[in-house]
Amino acid sequence: MIRVMIVEDEKPILDLMDRLVSRHPALEVAGAFVSPLEALDRAAELKPDAAFLDVEMPKMGGIQLAEKLKALDDEMQIVFTTAYPDYAVDAFRVSAVDYLLKPVTPDALERIVARLAKNHARRSAPQPVREPEGGPFVRCLGTFETRGRDGTLVNWPTRKTEELFAYFLAYPKRQAGKWQLADLLWPDLDEDRGLHNVHNTVYRLKKTLKDAGIEADLQLTNEGYRLQMPPEFSDLEQVRSYMDRTDAIDERNAAEGLKLLRSCTGSLYAGKDYLWSVGMEIEVSAELASLCRMLTKHYLGVSDRTSAKETLRFYLSAAPLHEDLTRELLQLYAEDGETEPFRTLYGQYAARMESELGVEPSEEIREMAARFLNHRV
Repeated sequence: MIRVMIVEDEKPILDLMDRLVSRHPALEVAGAFVSPLEALDRAAELKPDAAFLDVEMPKMGGIQLAEKLKALDDEMQIVFTTAYPDYAVDAFRVSAVDYLLKPVTPDALERIVARLAKNHARRSAPQPVREPEGGPFVRCLGTFETRGRDGTLVNWPTRKTEELFAYFLAYPKRQAGKWQLADLLWPDLDEDRGLHNVHNTVYRLKKTLKDAGIEADLQLTNEGYRLQMPPEFSDLEQVRSYMDRTDAIDERNAAEGLKLLRSCTGSLYAGKDYLWSVGMEIEVSAELASLCRMLTKHYLGVSDRTSAKETLRFYLSAAPLHEDLTRELLQLYAEDGETEPFRTLYGQYAARMESELGVEPSEEIREMAARFLNHRV
C-alpha cells in the first residue's frame, strides 16, 4: 500500500482527489490538506510515500513545497496536479515522478500509480545492511571503521592495508603514484622493497573490499592507483559533496545540512596516528566549522535563535576550543540575557584553554564576559 499526501488549495478539487485516491486498491490517503504550510508541518508525522501537489497555491506553491518535502525525505515521490502542462519542466527539476492534468480522471491516475508502485517496490525491497542507523559504509570522522555489505565491521589483514584505504579515502579520484605510496607508508625501506609492499598491499585491499561486498573502483594507472567511489560511500565524502554544492543554506537544504553536521562530528581518523592526515584533518575541521556557521546564519535569518544556539552547542561539544564559534554562542547568550548558560560556557572554555593550551581566552572574549557577568551581578 502506497501512502499518499494530497495538497490542493481548492476544497472541491481536494475532495475529488481524496475520493479518487481512496478508491484505488494500491493507494491510501495519509492526509489531505488545503494548506501547504499545514501539510509541511505534518509530513514528518504522517510519513507519506508520495505527495500529490497542486502547482499553484497561495503562500507556498507546489514546486516550493516539493523541494521542502524532498529535503525531509529525499525518496518521497512527487506528483504535480496542474491545469498547465508548461509546469512539466519545473516538475522534473525537483525529480517529480510525473504530473497530472486537471481534471484528474481514474485512467490518468492509473497511469501514475503504475510508476509509483514500481518505485515503491524498489524502495520497500530489503536493502543491504550498512550501519545500524543507515549510515555510510565508512566512517572517517570521530573514528575510522568500515562496514561490509552485511553490516559487519571489516577486519583488515594488516594495519598498512587499512592505512592505504584511509589515504585513498582522504584523496579520492587523485592518482597516487606507486613511489609516493611506498615513501608514505614505508619510508625506512629501500625502493624495491617499498614498491613490492605497495603491490601486495593494494592486492590485499582490493580482495578485502571485494570479500566485504563493497563496490569501490580501485584503478591501476600507468603511474599509480586511483580510487573511484560515490559520494555516499563515506561520511567524509558526504561532507565534501554537500559543501561543494552549497553556497548558502536556506529552507531547501537546511535539514540535510543539520543532519550531516550531527552525524559527521569528531576529528578525522580519530584514534589513528597517520602523520600524513594532519593537514587533511585541519581542512575537514574547517569545512565542518563552516557548515555550522552557515546553519547558524540561516536559523538567525529566520528568527529561530533556539536552533541557532543548539547548532552551536552541538558543534562545540566536539570542538570545545573553537574560538570564533564559542564567541558567537556567548554573544547569543548575552543578547538573550541567559546568565547561567553564559557563565557555564565561559567557565568551561576558560578552564580548557588553561589546561590544554596553557593560555587565557582571547581579550575580546574576556572583555565580553566581564561586561555581561558584572552587569548581571
